[in-house]
Amino acid sequence: MKLLFSVLFSFLLLSANAKSHKLEFRITNQRQNIVYLFLLKGDKQTKTDTFKINNLSAKQPADIKFILPANAPAGMYRVILGQTRVAELMNEPPQHIDFIFNHEDIILNTDFIAPHDSLKVIQSEENSVWFDFMEKETKLKKQLKESKMELDYFQQENNPAEAEKQAIIYNELQHERDNYISETIGKHKNLFASKIIAMYREPFLDGKLSAKERDEIFKTEFFNHLDFTDEELINTTIYSTTVFTYLMSYAKKGLTREQQEQEFIKGVDVICTNTEKNENVYEFVLDFLMRGFEQLNLENALVYLAGKYKDSTCGSDNKTTAERRLLFYKTMKTDAVVPDFTLNDVNGDAVTLSEVLKEETLLIFWAGWCPHCNLMIPKIKEWYSRQDKKRVEVVTVSLDTSEKEWKTKVDELGIESWFNLSDLKSWDGEVANKYNIYGTPTLFLLDKNRKILAKPKTINDLNKYIFLPQ
Repeated sequence: MKLLFSVLFSFLLLSANAKSHKLEFRITNQRQNIVYLFLLKGDKQTKTDTFKINNLSAKQPADIKFILPANAPAGMYRVILGQTRVAELMNEPPQHIDFIFNHEDIILNTDFIAPHDSLKVIQSEENSVWFDFMEKETKLKKQLKESKMELDYFQQENNPAEAEKQAIIYNELQHERDNYISETIGKHKNLFASKIIAMYREPFLDGKLSAKERDEIFKTEFFNHLDFTDEELINTTIYSTTVFTYLMSYAKKGLTREQQEQEFIKGVDVICTNTEKNENVYEFVLDFLMRGFEQLNLENALVYLAGKYKDSTCGSDNKTTAERRLLFYKTMKTDAVVPDFTLNDVNGDAVTLSEVLKEETLLIFWAGWCPHCNLMIPKIKEWYSRQDKKRVEVVTVSLDTSEKEWKTKVDELGIESWFNLSDLKSWDGEVANKYNIYGTPTLFLLDKNRKILAKPKTINDLNKYIFLPQ
């Protein structure tokens, strides 16, 4: 009993000593009274907190305050301030501030119109170093880009004298940048910002070499001084930005879509080889690549990535999103035959997929809680209304867990005439696992033999298949 109380007392003492941290932002010209705080993980953002500004006034700066608990992860965070009037009209992204949090109180002042350009760090060693670095980095990268253009021009024009002069300038700028990175890291070894800054290192590209030779060195030496083993950096944008920078070195003008896809595949091999030392970082990189290729609709690259690198990911009974993506593209390829299954419909009757297929059947994985599904399904309903019902069928598989909510949503959407099926087990359902479903909505257009004709992502994709050949 004495030991139990001793442990309890120690726990309470540690809890009492755990310190939360204040994040304060003073924003002039703030337009909207709701402000959001997000944690960044590559190109994803997870909402952490919301702040409502009372008595918002155009004449007075808005004081925005958040509290992060002691156990909040170190990383990059984003405060979303809202859209400008122009952004609202043009449907452009909102104004925001990206900053580093590493268990310290933070005070930042800025202007809504130009948040990063106007930013002043009042309190925060991490952000003082980070924003100073970014200001210098922006200038140096601009100078390097301009110098490289001059160098390439004189080399192409076969003007050795001018090319040599520009090569000296180009090399000096590279040395200046590399030295600045090293000096910044050396002065601030214990800062989280230094770990991010270290990822900005790039290989030295001698200006005396041709553009082709420099490009080859960039590709072969890019990862030599970069660390892809630090899991804390997953909570930043640096891993995704670095991978994107490297992959774009394989982008070439004048290539067909298929040729460009093959170039990206070459880059994928290098990226995966150099980021596999830490399992969690590697999975993060694979997920980023998969989502990027999905957005570009590069199915050959997706199938390649899934086929070659799926077995390198961590496996478990509860598959990770990244692994499911890989499995999805490995097994659910166009022309593949999907698994048959039997599920109960909204009336409790068993329905087998193979028994209800028509010439073309649209199979939809969705959920009542999925906002994208609720936007897309009415459009699919309108699309279906124009089809030959003797030839086209719709089958839905819901990932809902509440029978009542599922049936209510089916009624609300007015899709009772479809085959609406579910086992009410969400992602853990047998069918969701068989199909490696990782997101909703997921659509398959099948023929009468369960072969995948297409995997439409939008209504425009579906419209391409309104009049399929017999």
